[in-house]
Amino acid sequence: MGGEHRKESFVASIWLEPGNNGDATWRGHIRHVQGEEEEYFQDLMKMREFLGRVSGVTGPPLTTQPLKDATDSDSDSGTVTNMKQKD
Repeated sequence: MGGEHRKESFVASIWLEPGNNGDATWRGHIRHVQGEEEEYFQDLMKMREFLGRVSGVTGPPLTTQPLKDATDSDSDSGTVTNMKQKD
């Protein structure tokens, strides 16, 4: 891999907005720090498209698979092993 490594910075605000039928929808705003481009989005795919368009880099696809539970981590790995949500 002899390509040039380039960093881009973005500022994003992301929130869940309740829908009419009880489902929540991701909403947000993202701004490219080095440029003047910014965009509001109504789903994470639109944010991913903005990142790819502005940076010129296609990132990994969004997935519907659940994230790995941090409490399942192996204690010898040096990772956090007890991340429980407080009520």
